[in-house]
Amino acid sequence: MMLPVSYLNYLAPDAKALEAALNRRAAAGWALQWLFGGLAFFRRTERTDLTYCVELRPRKKDPDELGESDQDYLDLCEDAGWELVDKTATFRIFASKAEANPLPLQTDSALDYEEHWKAALREARGNALGFPLLLAIQFLLRQLFPIEVFHWWEIFLSTGSMVLLFLLAAALAWELGYFAFLGQFRRRCRQAAEAGEDLPIPRPWAARLRGLAEGLWLPLLVLAVVLSILPDLGNDRINAITYPGDEYPLVRAEDLGFPSSGDGYLLWEGTDLLRHGESLTYMRDGMVRSVYYACRWEWLAEAVADSLVKEEQNDKAMHFHDPITLSSTTELGLAHCWLYDGGDWQSILFRLGNVVVSVEGPVDFTDPDILSAVLERVDQEVSP
Repeated sequence: MMLPVSYLNYLAPDAKALEAALNRRAAAGWALQWLFGGLAFFRRTERTDLTYCVELRPRKKDPDELGESDQDYLDLCEDAGWELVDKTATFRIFASKAEANPLPLQTDSALDYEEHWKAALREARGNALGFPLLLAIQFLLRQLFPIEVFHWWEIFLSTGSMVLLFLLAAALAWELGYFAFLGQFRRRCRQAAEAGEDLPIPRPWAARLRGLAEGLWLPLLVLAVVLSILPDLGNDRINAITYPGDEYPLVRAEDLGFPSSGDGYLLWEGTDLLRHGESLTYMRDGMVRSVYYACRWEWLAEAVADSLVKEEQNDKAMHFHDPITLSSTTELGLAHCWLYDGGDWQSILFRLGNVVVSVEGPVDFTDPDILSAVLERVDQEVSP
């Protein structure tokens, strides 16, 4: 059963598909009242001769202004049995007058293509490239003018960020696909115009799908951006000032033999794909910092470890110390381990399968007892 409201969001190349949709409604006894934002409102009608004609709106700097030639054209349409019932930024929608037996508005496909379709399709192709070009420029600027350390894998820490990445990829694929379709459709229109044939009509299902995709992708992107800005939504993020105890696989000062101060900081966040913990425990003359990553895949753990090693020597990254160079070592019995020895202060970073750990503090990690305490802490199975 048809309803008085329908979603009829059609793009410029699908004008005749919109026309066919309105004519199907008219045949079922529904007349268009108005069309706005893709929503079409109808009213019941007893007419059996109602038909519609949809044309591309003339391209003007101000689409709300009708010049003298446009008004003359509308007068000719009236004389031919068509009245303008609605217009959008893209289309003009004409309905047949009662018992008028209207004449076709366009009888010369070559003229129609040159006056309306050629410029409209060229403009649509330019618009379709806007989003891919914006992403390309942003990527190029990030490569040419890096302003901070960028960990691409942090996208896996937030469900909202992963949704945003997926939608960005889908939007990019959609815009590039639409650009390719417009190129092919324009060639078909040009060939039909040169042969004196009717301009091609897009498939109804494809036209509806394009309109739906164009209407949904921007609101979905906005929603995903909001979710990525608010990572606490759908994410068990904890940000505590007082260190809570033994339930986290994070090395504390007391694990390394220092007196327990009860003063510290904890961050724990992540998803099923990547979990991240970070803690600081303060002492009278220093602190112990611990970072922990549990990755869903080993290749992701390798990427995290490689990125963290490079970050330590980057002067643009946020450190609690001057930039340092971690050196790979196998002397501690760990297959993937990097160490920095600053005398009375050391930093160690290692990977155990899918887990990456970094610990730094005023200790000697080459001491078997210290290293054993670190491994015991990060090896515990109970974690939030």
